[in-house]
Formats: sequence, structure tokens, C-alpha cells
Amino acid sequence: MGALAEATAGRLVYVMGPSGVGKDSLLDAARRRHPEWLVAHRYITRPSSASEDSVSLSCAEFAWRRQAGLFCLDWQAHGLDYALGLEVRAWLERGATVLVNGSRRALPLAEARFPRQLRPVMVTARPEVLRERLQQRGRESREQIAARLERHRQLERACPGVHRLDNSGALETTLVALEAWLAEECVS
Repeated sequence: MGALAEATAGRLVYVMGPSGVGKDSLLDAARRRHPEWLVAHRYITRPSSASEDSVSLSCAEFAWRRQAGLFCLDWQAHGLDYALGLEVRAWLERGATVLVNGSRRALPLAEARFPRQLRPVMVTARPEVLRERLQQRGRESREQIAARLERHRQLERACPGVHRLDNSGALETTLVALEAWLAEECVS
């Protein structure tokens, strides 16, 4: 990165949390309220859904793009491939605040790739709230939901020192907390 890019380097708000906690809803709300914040989509080897901003790729397409160097960060989770495109790096070099739906598993790689720009945040919710959201989503069996809740308990203990946002209540409250944290983080 050149001197100009270092002087204007933005921040990468790396949003993590268990499935169903409301990461995509939070990112969508942030995009609507803050057009100056850029919310990057992820590339995923599964069909896209209305609830997440992603680009669906076949395994072959994903492998080709990885080989061509079109991703700035990629990882595997739950039998799927995920990536962030090169546009994220370009936006950061222009001083933008970029929000992404990241992964706890890929956090060490993100820390290595974006040591100065990375601002990790863990979105959480009380177990009963998360259970209800997962049931309403209707994609998983009772056993699969129980397994997700167990991973959530493990996730709660992971990533010490990472800022946390409780999304158990109104989304607006969580968005205000994110705004306040980023404003405070900017002056620190």
C-alpha cells in the first residue's frame, strides 16, 4: 500500500455472530441510514436468499475466482466457501468505512490481511431470542437449531476483547449502539 493509501485507509467493520442473530438485518439497516458506509456483499457457494446480500457462485466459479486472485479474503464454514471481493480493499484504500458479514473462523486471516483497518464486532442475542428467530426462519430441524444454539454458547466465549452488540431487542437499538461505537472508535 502506498503512502496515499495508508494516509486515507478506511476501516473494515467485520460483523460476526451466530446464524439468526440478525447480522444481515443490521447491515441492511446501516446501509439505509448511512449511504456513506459501504456494505460489501459476500460470494457464497450456495443459493442467495432475500435476507442476505450475497452473490451465489457454483463451486467451479468460486474456485476460478479464487485462483484468479479476485478475492481479498476467503474462508470455509459449514461446508460452504465464502469470500469478499477485491472491491473491499479498493474501498478501504479510498478511506471508506466498509461493513462486512464476516466469520469468527476467518477472523485471524482478516486480522493478518487488514491489520490497521479491521474493527471486529460480535453481534449476539439471548438464547431464547435466537431460538425463536431460528424457528421462525423455518430452515432447520429442532436438532439443528439445538446444535446452532450450542455453537452460539461457544461463540459467546470466543474472541475475547472483541466489541459486542446485543441484538436481542429492537434492531434500531442495535444500530444506534453500532453508530455510537464507531463514533467513539473514531476518536480513540
